[in-house]
Amino acid sequence: LYQGQEYEDNARRVADRSRPLTMTKSATRRFTRIFIDKLATTRQQCHLSPYRSFSASSTSNAAAAPQSNSNNNNAYDENHVPKFQRREPVQQFPQSPTRTVPDFIDPPPYAATGTPPFSENFSQHVVYLHEEEETIEQMRNAAKLARKILDLACSLAKPGVLADDIDDAVHNAIIEAGAYPSPLNYHGFPKSSCASINEVICHGIPDLRPLKFGDVVSFDISCFLDGVHGDNCATVIVGDEQENLDEATGSDWRGVPYLSKFDSPEDEIHFANARRLVQAARESLYAGIEVCRPGNCLTEVGAAIHQVADDYGYDSVRKYTGHGISHIFHCAPFVKHYRNKDALELRPGMIFTIEPMITEGDQENLTWDDGWTVATTDGGLAAQFEHTVLITDTGVEILTLPPE
Repeated sequence: LYQGQEYEDNARRVADRSRPLTMTKSATRRFTRIFIDKLATTRQQCHLSPYRSFSASSTSNAAAAPQSNSNNNNAYDENHVPKFQRREPVQQFPQSPTRTVPDFIDPPPYAATGTPPFSENFSQHVVYLHEEEETIEQMRNAAKLARKILDLACSLAKPGVLADDIDDAVHNAIIEAGAYPSPLNYHGFPKSSCASINEVICHGIPDLRPLKFGDVVSFDISCFLDGVHGDNCATVIVGDEQENLDEATGSDWRGVPYLSKFDSPEDEIHFANARRLVQAARESLYAGIEVCRPGNCLTEVGAAIHQVADDYGYDSVRKYTGHGISHIFHCAPFVKHYRNKDALELRPGMIFTIEPMITEGDQENLTWDDGWTVATTDGGLAAQFEHTVLITDTGVEILTLPPE
């Protein structure tokens, strides 16, 4: 049995390592706003070099903040075929018209123009410490809604279902809840969710491609509710389920029984490989969360995630990171999912996402000509999981956990 529930249970535990914090509150919002340089700890405290400042160019039009990418020349074999491309490569399909949002929905600042306000550039340099319970409760509500919609998207991933149809269901469910789908028109993104299939790592645009048996699909769901964003992601394997519990050989992270009979040895091998990758991606997320507590270093998150990837023989994507989130969709701190020397002390009130993207081959990637879709260069499968977390006085609270 897959250990998903064990990770969920462990995540609800918190370490009793409280540290008092006294800062000056913002006059306009219920949080503290301080420059990253002020949060940088000493070498003795974090055992690492001081945290590097982020510039406005640290972000892009991607739904996660980009960072450096490795340059690997071994992605292809001697015939110039991607080494891990065992299945037909994912192709671009036509897209349906961009969906609209009713006027009664409170939109984020970028909804009309596609461009976040200039003030958000300032937020690449600062970390917000959320101290008022009212603000934190708003984040909990947005995160809970994002998780509810994520579970909906995952449940709809069946062979033959269009990725666009799932996006339509996601869009309508978010609107019915009185929220705005955060990805929609963010730097011009045309859809209300991301659906990344097989070798696509992240930011896949839901289109008219039917999902196929054995597809590995990551759904990234975000919503804007009561002035704040909730954000999470999960990966499922299309068709890997059955109703006969007696024949099941285990279950996925949702508790859905694994498929036990296959039409060919090739299918059985593919599903075994895909399950292992999905498990590794989810395990790496919880490994990163496990080290989140006041006084620890942000760099420990990346180290913990990278170690899980190493243990499985996989790689962790460097180019895209987790990020701070609240009234701004993407802001500091930026959470690298690999070993790094960013020495930033975690403090109560920080809210950010952890969203490792794990690849079965090399993490080197490329972006399609649509300007969004990011895929592995070697054709290897990718899987991603994401939570939004809050650093508390005593540990960490996962805001995007499913209902108990």
